[in-house]
Amino acid sequence: MTPATIIPGCAGAGRALVTIAGDRIGLVKRLLLIAGCAAMAGPAAGADDPGERALQQHQLQRQQQHDALQLRMQQQQRATQSPRADARQQQAEKQLEIDQQQRQQQLHDRQGIEPSTAQPSDDEGTRRAKAQMEVQEAGQQGQRQLRRFDHESQQQTEQRRKVESRGEGTPVQAQ
Repeated sequence: MTPATIIPGCAGAGRALVTIAGDRIGLVKRLLLIAGCAAMAGPAAGADDPGERALQQHQLQRQQQHDALQLRMQQQQRATQSPRADARQQQAEKQLEIDQQQRQQQLHDRQGIEPSTAQPSDDEGTRRAKAQMEVQEAGQQGQRQLRRFDHESQQQTEQRRKVESRGEGTPVQAQ
């Protein structure tokens, strides 16, 4: 985006929130800003409207992209903060990263195919509210998963350090 770009659907959010200041705002902050604006714009259209469904899918996709970026950033940060002593440790850490990425993709796949809780008998406002709650729940699921992944990695690091301090060699990765 270019400086002073107003994101469509966010005009009511106030110019301070929707002005992108070039390089001053990082990629993650931009993604969060876009997701937040999309969330505010979501209730503007009808839930039966194909445009509304597309917007909801877009919101979900943005949240998933954000989660994937966060996971990659966590993994990169861990890789730079904890030097790997040998090939077995390096392989164990790489395998954990791959497993986490696969589990995250599985969550995203499930989120994409889960049926909506909206019922045909629901009024328009109820359908929109349910759709928005589903997008928010998907975001919360992603954040909980990221916290679990971070905890797993911390446990693996602690286990490796304990084994190294006893001079026993490299620990076997727990699944």
